[in-house]
Amino acid sequence: MKRILAIVLSAVMLITLISACSGPNQKDLDALYEELMKKEPEEIKLDSNTAVKAVRNLVWNAYKEAERKDPERVAEITQKAITYGEATMHFDLKIVGKAGADGYPLIIALHGGGGGSKEVNDQQWDHMKIYYLDSVTNGLYVATRGVRDTWDTHFNPESYPLYERLIDDLSIYYGIDTNRVYLVGYSAGGDGVYQITPRLADRFAAANMSAGHPNGVNLTNLYNVPFQIQCGQNDSSYNRNTMDAYYCEVLDKLHDTYNGGYIHNVNIHLLREHGIIDNDPNMSEQGVMANPVQWYYGEMPVPTSVNSNSIYFVEQFKRNPVPERVVWDLSVRADEVSTESFYWLRASTDIRSGVIVANYDKSTNTVTIEQNTVEGEVKIMLNDEMVDLFKPVKVVVNGKTTEYTVTPTIEYIKKTVEERCDPNMIFAAEITIE
Repeated sequence: MKRILAIVLSAVMLITLISACSGPNQKDLDALYEELMKKEPEEIKLDSNTAVKAVRNLVWNAYKEAERKDPERVAEITQKAITYGEATMHFDLKIVGKAGADGYPLIIALHGGGGGSKEVNDQQWDHMKIYYLDSVTNGLYVATRGVRDTWDTHFNPESYPLYERLIDDLSIYYGIDTNRVYLVGYSAGGDGVYQITPRLADRFAAANMSAGHPNGVNLTNLYNVPFQIQCGQNDSSYNRNTMDAYYCEVLDKLHDTYNGGYIHNVNIHLLREHGIIDNDPNMSEQGVMANPVQWYYGEMPVPTSVNSNSIYFVEQFKRNPVPERVVWDLSVRADEVSTESFYWLRASTDIRSGVIVANYDKSTNTVTIEQNTVEGEVKIMLNDEMVDLFKPVKVVVNGKTTEYTVTPTIEYIKKTVEERCDPNMIFAAEITIE
């Protein structure tokens, strides 16, 4: 009897020990989080990942409320115009449906036209205000006016900080879901999609380019951004048709080079010229080529049919703000943008060359630098969704592992809130590598 009692007591002690070692359960963590959210950020001791999460959200809420009262932001929203330097971006905004739990998705639509008269570009802008609208069932549909009547109307140097400011304003005032920001455009707007998406890749969940020209753009930064290309088979002005087909191969090769990523779709619409159907709200299937790359190299087109609705394509995807793997080509950075970060990597805006490929594994608390040709400091930004901030973080560079002890701070949290104005991209600490 005594032996049996001893065995039972030992089992009870073992279960208690295991429970203690495994830490609090999710119910306890949720309760702690709710309790912390009743405090001011400065009152919270950053001694757990749950505390870091609470401070991240509290700082964001405080920042958002303060910025909503900023006279400059108020004027931008009420006048639907944002100015940077000598350029002003006007925009039209329509709300469709109701916001979900995480807010409205945002669709930014870029008009055609470009180099020409103000009257033509204004007409094209008016057309874009409704062009994709019938395909939107829920979200903010925002049509921007190119900042100048030039061929690069949507990607003048000032355009890039204006897009960032636009997304920031809509996040603050309309509570958009920053993980569902989409970019679509037609003709000159397609040119803009080609240029904007890789330079501001971590802002977008997906993009659709219709009837535009790549103009030699480097798409390396689209590892985590699904990208659709559409063009008419006979849209031969500026060789749009063949260049868009060729960029299917460009994305194929990037996928192979970096062992994954680069979700893409290329629709070369059979027998179409500059007018293609990429906005049918009935989602009717359109005739396209099944073999755009082979057609580019001289083979006959193989017909197939697809739902070519641009909104349908982009809305299938949601951004992961802290993707497990990042590919960053620093030669593709937006002019005039002061943001130093790209997903969870950071480098001075003065650095304009080199490629870094990095990944993290939360289960092992490890960040691995797979490739780095950047000359200068690169910083790894960390938050509680990526690693356990209260255990050593291992960084592997050239096969060598170094352990770092990081210290989350409210100052760093505030810094990343102010820089990104994005509740889903807030970080608490960083590690510097060279």
